[in-house]
Amino acid sequence: MSLKHILFFNLHLLCSQPEYPSVPKQIESNCSILCVCSQKFELNAILQQCCILPGCKALKQKQYGNITVHYLLYRGNYIALAVTGKNFLSTSQRLFKLFPLLPNVEKVFFVGIGGSLDPKLKPGDVCIPEKWACHTTGYLYNKTSGKTHAVRYEPEHANFKIFYPSSMETGVNSNDEIIRTDLLTCPPSLFNSVQAIVSRSINPTYEFSVNCGGIGVSGTVFVDNDKYRQHLCTTYGAQVVDMESFAFALACCEFQKPFCIIRSISDLAGNHNYGNTLENTIDDHRSEAASNAAIVFTQILRTLPLSTRNHPKMPLKFIKQCLFPPKNPEFNIQNIPHSPKAAVH
Repeated sequence: MSLKHILFFNLHLLCSQPEYPSVPKQIESNCSILCVCSQKFELNAILQQCCILPGCKALKQKQYGNITVHYLLYRGNYIALAVTGKNFLSTSQRLFKLFPLLPNVEKVFFVGIGGSLDPKLKPGDVCIPEKWACHTTGYLYNKTSGKTHAVRYEPEHANFKIFYPSSMETGVNSNDEIIRTDLLTCPPSLFNSVQAIVSRSINPTYEFSVNCGGIGVSGTVFVDNDKYRQHLCTTYGAQVVDMESFAFALACCEFQKPFCIIRSISDLAGNHNYGNTLENTIDDHRSEAASNAAIVFTQILRTLPLSTRNHPKMPLKFIKQCLFPPKNPEFNIQNIPHSPKAAVH
């Protein structure tokens, strides 16, 4: 190959690469906000909205094994965006990889779509629940009385046929005793700020509604059954359902990271979808829902109090401090008393 061809080839490679502003060598140690979503189309919606934020700059993409992280710079803060995948296991695995890589993250957002449990919520409406429960942990009873030989397996919630949901075993304490909880709560330090922003500047602005507060539920199944939707709405008093948020919240509690979950409605979680009795409408509304969730997230970024401290470059041993952080009462998951036992029906 001649020198002319070599120069032309190198010039072609240079011109075909995206141009990014320079970034610090240890951007991971300086990142203060992490935003994750379960699917790529949700990430694309977030990136699209971030691009129109005044002063927001795309810095670079970095590959960590099978995880691609997009870095942005906004209001003097580094923001990381990543896809964690669908369902509990993938969400937990990727967050447990990301948190040690980004040890100084101060706020974590989970942004994307969800199914409505409340028929009053329409496609495109946005929910920011304060509490999350897991609806697929429980027991299958083969007894009409609902009783079992072991007291610890007595029903805790209203049953759905032979399935009796229970509180979630979220870990063990220092005495190796099992910790169980019904609900994980978004830390007030972040949730109260988000709630104030929503009530002050978001609701009057958009055609879709933004509902801040209440309860969401997660499970390892896709809910597309009207009777089970009604059961979840009644049993938990929940408004929205998805397949990842409880696992996301639990990982954030484990690493003591303030978190907020933003879900936009893509469908009514049952066969009777807003007058359509034939099929689920998730494919008709998921793009609109992802866009609305991203809009709310970026509007929160505009006025949310962000970090003002300069992070020092952290050595690798700091990862140990990230894995075993000092105790913070805001993330203390305690045994929560069981709900009243329901009659069998």
